[in-house]
Amino acid sequence: MEQAPTETKKARSSESSPQAHADDVDRLSALDDASLHAILYCMPLRDAAVTTALSRRWRRVFPTLPCLYIDSATFNGRDYVADSLGDDYCEDPDRWVEALDCIVGSRAAPVAVFDVEADVMFTEEGWFHDVIRVLCRSGGLLKLRIWNTRLTSCYLLPSPVYACETLVSLELFSCQLRVPDRLTGLRALQSLVLQDVVATDGDLQRMLSRCEAMKRLVMEDIRKARNIVIDAPSLEYLQIHSYRPLRVSVKAPKLRLARLSLCYGCAELSWSFHDNEETDGDYSIAEIQEMFDFVAMEKKEHKRTDEIRNMVTFFCGIRAAKELRLDLPREYSKVLSKTKIAVPRMLPKKCCLLGLQKLTLALDHNHEALARLVSCLLNSSPNLKDLEIMDPFDIRYSGHLAAEFWEKHITADCIQNHLSVVTFYMRESLFGGYPRIGLCQFLVMNARALKRMSIKYHRSLYKTEHVATVLEAVQSELRLWPRASPDVQLELSEIDCIPSI
Repeated sequence: MEQAPTETKKARSSESSPQAHADDVDRLSALDDASLHAILYCMPLRDAAVTTALSRRWRRVFPTLPCLYIDSATFNGRDYVADSLGDDYCEDPDRWVEALDCIVGSRAAPVAVFDVEADVMFTEEGWFHDVIRVLCRSGGLLKLRIWNTRLTSCYLLPSPVYACETLVSLELFSCQLRVPDRLTGLRALQSLVLQDVVATDGDLQRMLSRCEAMKRLVMEDIRKARNIVIDAPSLEYLQIHSYRPLRVSVKAPKLRLARLSLCYGCAELSWSFHDNEETDGDYSIAEIQEMFDFVAMEKKEHKRTDEIRNMVTFFCGIRAAKELRLDLPREYSKVLSKTKIAVPRMLPKKCCLLGLQKLTLALDHNHEALARLVSCLLNSSPNLKDLEIMDPFDIRYSGHLAAEFWEKHITADCIQNHLSVVTFYMRESLFGGYPRIGLCQFLVMNARALKRMSIKYHRSLYKTEHVATVLEAVQSELRLWPRASPDVQLELSEIDCIPSI
């Protein structure tokens, strides 16, 4: 009688053993290397390195991690508490150098993506140069991103980068280019991003001419350069932002989208002594003071620059683009008004934007100087189908331009035969005195292919009876306009924010 319970216990123990065995299985370690790499990449690099102590299986996973992201705080001690210096402060530069050196030295497979966001490389510049050289010569580096957080100094890009034959993506911030006369790498590069980079015209031309496979090019605030030549047979996407005059010549037969943003009038915030053509050598105190007088530098630059010719040169080079986006704030209209040469009525016939189908403009189209630029673009875009015009963030309500102004300056084929969709995004300019809808009226009366005209206005912070009165007047006027097509839809709607281009 006493044996039964014992047998029962054994039976129960036997029945429960498969479940206990299943609980002991390490399902995480059973994942393939690619899945484990994805998990480790989501962890801080220091924590990912600790996983090598888990088992033999894990010991070989981290040394083959293809993507390494490192910032200034990556190797801080676990007891480090961020204070006024911030979360991205490097507690111990020596430890940072030793830790990265250990990680690179223990690699069992080439690094495919190396992403560093720090300023510690200034501490051991020669050592970091060697790290980059090892990665570039490994035969597996595909993406390199160097984001220098020391904003007072530009990091000189190590020369091995120019010889890397495997890179497909290169992103640099606050760096300096010193491109050798003879390049042996970068032929495979498909994406290039240069932000706050110091480079001469020659440096950029040598580098860009080598990147024959480049499909995406982003240049924001290129210092020192004055005339940029882009000859890119594979380029599809081009984005340029500049705080000072810049002539950009483009030759890109496969270009799909071009974006140009010119932000003038912020010399104290944007300009740097690196913007001088000559920044190397010894200078007197007076010369140094002159180099740091950024407002004077800006005025001098605008006086010696032909802004109209710069803009025409850019437009003539993007005639194959299917989409163009321009962001020209209020300060640009002031510069354009002072030019000695007037905006042409249209581009030279051989430079017309034959491929352009969508045009997005963030500018004050009621400012006469900018209105002439808009007219030039419309007259030079015979196949344009979609037009968007947005009030810029810093709009100051220029005088209203009536439909008669546009009748005088626009004789575009696209207005009559192809333009089918027009959208206006207005902040509060719809309510600033007389509604600024002269261009809307002109397009409705002349665009034979127009199917939809939309006026989207910014939701006002102050709801008054005046707003309702203006909207009613606009709607009444829209209904009275003679239309090129009886099927055109006229829309007037309220939105919370103006989309950014």
